[in-house]
Amino acid sequence: MSRSLLSSSSSSSSRRCCSSSSSRIFSSKRRHQQQRHQRHLGKRRQRRVPRARESTDDDDNNDDEKEKEHERNNKNNEDDDDVYSVCVLGAGPAGLTTALAMQKMLSSPLDTTKKPTLSRLKITVLDKNPNALDGNVGGGFNINGGAAVLEKLGVYEEVFSKNANALRAVLSRRCDIARTRLFEVDVEKEVRGDFLTNAKELLVNEKSGEVMAGTVMRADLSQSLRESLNEETCEVVLGCEVLGVDAESGEVELRRRDGTTTETRKFDLIVGADGIDSLARKCVVESNASSGDGSSSGSGNSSRSGGSSTSGRKEPIYSGIKILFGVTGVDDKPEDLIRELSDRTTAHQWFGDGAYSLVFTGGGENKKRHNLAFCSNEPLGSANSNPSWRANSSVTKEYAHNKMMKANMPADVLRLCLRCERFFEIGVFFHEPLDSWSSSNGKIVLVGDAAHAMPPFLGQGANQAMQDAYVLAKCLATCGADIKNPSKVNEALQSYSNTRRPPTEAIMNASRFVGALETGKGPVSLFRDLAFFVAGKFGITGKIFLSGATPRL
Repeated sequence: MSRSLLSSSSSSSSRRCCSSSSSRIFSSKRRHQQQRHQRHLGKRRQRRVPRARESTDDDDNNDDEKEKEHERNNKNNEDDDDVYSVCVLGAGPAGLTTALAMQKMLSSPLDTTKKPTLSRLKITVLDKNPNALDGNVGGGFNINGGAAVLEKLGVYEEVFSKNANALRAVLSRRCDIARTRLFEVDVEKEVRGDFLTNAKELLVNEKSGEVMAGTVMRADLSQSLRESLNEETCEVVLGCEVLGVDAESGEVELRRRDGTTTETRKFDLIVGADGIDSLARKCVVESNASSGDGSSSGSGNSSRSGGSSTSGRKEPIYSGIKILFGVTGVDDKPEDLIRELSDRTTAHQWFGDGAYSLVFTGGGENKKRHNLAFCSNEPLGSANSNPSWRANSSVTKEYAHNKMMKANMPADVLRLCLRCERFFEIGVFFHEPLDSWSSSNGKIVLVGDAAHAMPPFLGQGANQAMQDAYVLAKCLATCGADIKNPSKVNEALQSYSNTRRPPTEAIMNASRFVGALETGKGPVSLFRDLAFFVAGKFGITGKIFLSGATPRL
């Protein structure tokens, strides 16, 4: 089914190469410098034995200050035994949902009859983009399984209902003069009439009875997720670049927004929600390769970019497809509507030779924006890789309009293009599956695009990322009081990986096939149109929609 609503689950991260001989990202020299710096600040846990020497008055004063600081550190270290510290890399939907799910299930379980797993939980969410939650950053995407997660976490109204535009149908047509209809998916009918899966149970809201399928703007969703977090146990730090991750010790080296201040922090668990160029993924691949873990098929060389084992490949792969994305301003003027009100709950697709376009509306009341995605089969060139969603793109309205005109897109699409306020062009990348989503010692685990970046042609990127977050927190909660026991945590992370890898791999492979078919040229496009027409007649397209939308939790 060609339901290709774009989804972005995480923010981008800098590409840094891992050493093939160690799971530590930052260099030995930097490591020694940091250790000296930590000793100077008195942050090491080991108590130092004081050395006898001559002292001056200044020395005595310094010794007093050092002793006070040492006592404070000892108290903090004692308290640390009662704290489970988590660092989440990335403040997109994947990272923020992870933080929220952990708060709900580790420190204040949804089942009020159960005691919290931890007496103290401390989560730090880091994102290098200072504008990650800016309302003018990014586009919209489809949300269904992710909405089911929000319902289970108890934030459906304030996060989904507040920010979603209902999606009730997907209508696909050819870019010919007759505008031949290929198929239509009635979302409500498919969900309520389902008897083959548990979609009816999982995608219908218990309280309101409405079908949980809509389209949201990335920034709106992320902002509401952040507002749902308890600030007492979660700190969100924007404009903070992660320079290195140490899989052995759980340390994260970061640089603050000023560009000069660097520090190293140690965590019990690092969650890589840092997107397709994930630094955490590279560290997991290298850690598992060094330990002989199955995630690199036992080949020490497979962790290198371009290595012989695809399961250990760190670098993303270009799909051969580009997407030119446009977003309008808020459409709230009745006298000058960009899309008719009756049309806003339907996503429209137009298929041409080697390209197609998608139009949909995202956002809650009084903040609806219209989104246009033009997908084409072409060489990568200079397009950015999967979405950093930069608002300051070099793509101009004239460039976008001309490109769509050459592809014979209909007048409806061209008119919407002229009303867009910002454009960005991205290359669609994906990752080959990993055999394990966590490092061999259980210090690092991956969610979202960092684990399974997939083409967006089934609209499941963000949905799958949010399901990852929920299942990860649920599995960690099974550790109970043994949350700091490495073997128990490893078991929980493997359970998470085993639960989530099969559905995400299936959706990834299906999405790759659908994308190639939808943007095929010549005979492939003719076959596509015939296949979609027949599939629509027999209701196959609706079943494909359900297979991706139904959550696996």
